[in-house]
Amino acid sequence: MNIFRKARLIIEFLGPGWVAYRLGYALRRRLGLLRRASPQIPWDAIPAGAKLPDWLRAPAWPASGMEWGDQCVTEADGISLGEFILFSGHAKHLGVPPNWHRNPFTGQSAPRGRHWSDLGDFDFGDIKTIWEPSRFGWAFTLVRAHARTGEARFAELFWTLFEDWCAQNPPNEGVNWKCGQEATFRLMAVTFAVAEFGRLPSATEERLLLWSRFVTATGRRIQANLDYALSQSNNHGVSECVGLITVGLLSTDSDESRGWRDLGLRQLEGQVAELIYADGGFSQHSMNYHRVLLHDLIWAVRLIQLSGGQVPGWLDRKLRMALLFVQYLWEPSSGRLPLTGSNDGADILPLDECAYDDFRGVIQGGWAVLENRLVLPPGLWSESAFWLSGRDPAGMSTEDEGGGDRWRWHAAESGHLYWRSGETRLNLRCPVHFRHRPDHADMLHIDVTWRSIPVAHDSGSYSYNTSGVFDGALQLAKAHNVMMLADREPMEKASRFLYLPWPKGSAHWSESDRCFRGSHDAYGADAKIERAITAPEGGDLSITRGIFSITDTIILRLPGRVRLHWLLADAGWKLDQASRTLSANLDGLAFVISWQSSLPAAALSLVRADPNSARGWWSRHYLELEPAVSFELLFDVEKELTVTTRFAPGR
Repeated sequence: MNIFRKARLIIEFLGPGWVAYRLGYALRRRLGLLRRASPQIPWDAIPAGAKLPDWLRAPAWPASGMEWGDQCVTEADGISLGEFILFSGHAKHLGVPPNWHRNPFTGQSAPRGRHWSDLGDFDFGDIKTIWEPSRFGWAFTLVRAHARTGEARFAELFWTLFEDWCAQNPPNEGVNWKCGQEATFRLMAVTFAVAEFGRLPSATEERLLLWSRFVTATGRRIQANLDYALSQSNNHGVSECVGLITVGLLSTDSDESRGWRDLGLRQLEGQVAELIYADGGFSQHSMNYHRVLLHDLIWAVRLIQLSGGQVPGWLDRKLRMALLFVQYLWEPSSGRLPLTGSNDGADILPLDECAYDDFRGVIQGGWAVLENRLVLPPGLWSESAFWLSGRDPAGMSTEDEGGGDRWRWHAAESGHLYWRSGETRLNLRCPVHFRHRPDHADMLHIDVTWRSIPVAHDSGSYSYNTSGVFDGALQLAKAHNVMMLADREPMEKASRFLYLPWPKGSAHWSESDRCFRGSHDAYGADAKIERAITAPEGGDLSITRGIFSITDTIILRLPGRVRLHWLLADAGWKLDQASRTLSANLDGLAFVISWQSSLPAAALSLVRADPNSARGWWSRHYLELEPAVSFELLFDVEKELTVTTRFAPGR
């Protein structure tokens, strides 16, 4: 993007105030003001402001916990041998203790001894691979294993790893202090572990003193750069406010700690007011980061409850809205949501043995905290409700909140459509106006799920910092299920996480023909694109056929080539060009995708896992690629093209 055009668009869409702040921030960093605000000092120079409060106690393991599985014990045994699970799917041998500054995927290492503000985000490969072990997700595994077995070795292992991390990461030194959100996630994990282990013999006076200093150091680090997190208008600000609330509640003996609690609550109120929309959607346009938001807010609510405080009404209301948003869009039998938006593998409260992409734990846990009740029947996900609420789910009533009964829902402000017909579910990304930055070009993208099988799905993210053919490839429109100009993306990349300009669109029901229509103007005057969806056999609960038809129309200013793409399940699809159908055996039945077009296709192709490009791949877990099937139709269009694609389960 031309530098002058980029500057103009940044001012237009992010605002002159944001630009002025970022320029000032860069100056503060260059002048060393961040180093002064968060100086490198030894641990023994940090005051021990936190005490182990009486209310910070893990609940007693319930009898119903026998039903929740014991895979965490196997994983905890692996940790004792140096085997860690990263990003919920990658088993890596890191050793005991790990090298906390090493990228376990590439072997690159971040330098030690330097202040965090002097280190770049992308100087050591994907920085998230270094941060991942330092998020302390493994601490939750050790706590859950100890609760099941009572074996003291898991507590000793936690303290051993915690002490080594502190020894290798003095306050504000090195890459693991670079992000205040990462510091918050680490604080949450350590706090959870201390609730379980803090009163056992392994919790020596020296270890609890180190923990106390760790809490204070984390609070100071977050406060020193909180304004930067708030400027991002995403999960960073929310998380860091929750970090300050946590520190403030754990260390209530000083004006400094009370200031952190009050600052965190005050700023969090502003964050959730701005970032959680009226329909419960989140500014980050990402389902995975929506779960981070939920975990943050549930954690804050529960700590306030435990400490004897009154949960603010604004916090209670916004958490409820965000929980319902998930329930209206999910797939109940699997707990999955569409793989919408950026996904860095974050699961900051891994408290049950459900699959990583199963949201039932956060839903069950959220309502257990808010109302001491369950909205889902018992299952593995109920362990999250136990840990988050501190109560045995077996003693809670089960009352469905009602989200799972909806067969159609349009989240107009955040830009999502959910439509259920029989056993088929369709999700459409239909943003009308971006209040916050998009970072995937997924306007009018569609997911189709049948019997929990993702028939047509999003491509995911893979990595925020990689090289080669996958460098940013899965963010692009051509990786999504959309119609587009074949030789031109609808938005320009201004930076790694910023598209410009932000498009506008339309999205509305037409009750007369039982149709939903959406459009976007990302191509300006060069192309007008509309997508219309119908469920021809009716679409309500009395109809079980589950057929959807998607009609795409494009009108061009000048002749050009148009591309329609579908990323499909890796299911052995068979292409019949004569009948214009794709078919595959799904769950023992034939599923058929057919199409009709106003112009003959100039070319079409079916590609699975192309070894030379990003085509035919998807990433369900961060830094993991899985084969998919990419179906592409190309048309040479003079003025207008209409293509209708029909998704139909077999009988």
